[in-house]
Amino acid sequence: METARTAMAETLTTPDAADSLAAHPPAETAIPGAAHRPARMERLDFTLPDFTRLAWVNDGAERVWRPRLERIATAWAETEWRAVLAGVRSCSVTMASPEEFLGMGASWAEEGLNALPIEMMGISGQPYSATGVPVEAGQPFVFRFVVGRPADVATFKAAWDAGDQEAIGDHLGYPPCCREFFRRVWVDDAMVDTTWPMAAATAGAVPGTTTIEASGPPEANILWRWMGVRAVPHLPCRLDCAATVDLGARLVEVGRQAGFAEEMDWLTEILSWSVEWSALHGIAQVKTPVLKVSTRTDATTRRYVVRRRGSAHPAEGVRGLAFPFEVPVRLRLTESRGFRRGLENAVRLHPRPQWYATDNGFSSVGAMHDAHRPVVEAGVAALGQGGGNVIDLGCGNGALLERLAAAAPGVVPFGVDVDPQRIEHARQLHAGDADNFVSGDMFDSDQLWVEGRRFALAILMPGRLLETDQARAAALRERLRQSCDRVLVYAYGDWLTRDGDLAGLAKEAGLTVVGPGGQPAALVVMDGSPRGED
Repeated sequence: METARTAMAETLTTPDAADSLAAHPPAETAIPGAAHRPARMERLDFTLPDFTRLAWVNDGAERVWRPRLERIATAWAETEWRAVLAGVRSCSVTMASPEEFLGMGASWAEEGLNALPIEMMGISGQPYSATGVPVEAGQPFVFRFVVGRPADVATFKAAWDAGDQEAIGDHLGYPPCCREFFRRVWVDDAMVDTTWPMAAATAGAVPGTTTIEASGPPEANILWRWMGVRAVPHLPCRLDCAATVDLGARLVEVGRQAGFAEEMDWLTEILSWSVEWSALHGIAQVKTPVLKVSTRTDATTRRYVVRRRGSAHPAEGVRGLAFPFEVPVRLRLTESRGFRRGLENAVRLHPRPQWYATDNGFSSVGAMHDAHRPVVEAGVAALGQGGGNVIDLGCGNGALLERLAAAAPGVVPFGVDVDPQRIEHARQLHAGDADNFVSGDMFDSDQLWVEGRRFALAILMPGRLLETDQARAAALRERLRQSCDRVLVYAYGDWLTRDGDLAGLAKEAGLTVVGPGGQPAALVVMDGSPRGED
């Protein structure tokens, strides 16, 4: 039931965890209530070997969206297990090679999670695989892991060994209606592709037809799963399943809180495009504005079509009169994503003083907010719901702390900067916490590192550690280790590309980034932290 993915070279292998339980399909599968539903799928008694082939509509679409799909897949793999930490689900299933596990296992352990291997699988080399690949001697392989709290991992393993699909689905957070659908369609009826029955169950499907015009929220759009893009890890019972939509929204939010806001934006945008699935003679074609996929499905003599009409169209996508290349009618301004974001980040009625941006080296407030956004998002994710003392080392006028405090309730800001004028401005912005801002050298200031005071988060541009001598840099790292629960590093402009990415810059500064190093902001590991945290 679980769709797990792991990056391997340039492809993604994404098998569903219970595919191996599917038996040989019967000759015909009837949908309950068929008299009031679209035509039942008349299936033949053979199944083609598993395969998936992708073809881009043009070079421009591939150049823009291939790397985005790869980043979405990487972000989603981490989002799935971080959903356990967020309380969205009790367990997650993922895959990793023995080499990958060395790093991933450490990350899980740091968060108090256990990882137990439940299966070994070969590598198919396909972008998507619906069935497991046997392990061959001398060939690369991956482990399938269940990740969760120790007690939950133990009960999941027992359910896995017993083949208890209901308990497996419950541990993975799948809605009860979708677990029943999976049991009936995938397990009992042994279908290799659930697209037609889930579309047939969707509101608005016309009885007796072999073409379904479906609609529904993007979170329940599973028609991009062959390309590694989905908002939920399970197969929904219908394309407008309310429980699935709720789960998808929660998982996307987990991804945003984990620092993958841009990837989650791309994911939801893709799932809002028009897409067409069709099946004939055991081959399915999935057409989208930017690429086409050919893959295996249930064998039939008739052509079955599912069209999900979207609300957006990519600039790089093919445009035409045929579905899914029609450009949707433009939304009213008040319904657009940009308008909604504008409401969420409304401009203040009182204009900011000129120094608000220039103090921090930016030409405009907009440019500063764009640069601060990933730092704020990463800070919110690191703090969770806890709030606490947050220190910005090199705080400028405190504008970054102001935005973080607005986004993460409970934050108590502290800052230090060598420029007295900037600190005076910071005290104006943080009038209620003015005494928490001091002018001085971050390496020497003892006014902030008071005995007994602990910081939930420290914010640091790692280049500052490279601008001083090794002894002072080492002393600051030790202070961070002793007094801070977590340390968030960030970089702008030339600093961000100095060593290839943020991870390289942090490494040069004696720090180790947790998670993707290509982000402009990330947590770092402080070796030997008293609490064992980053």
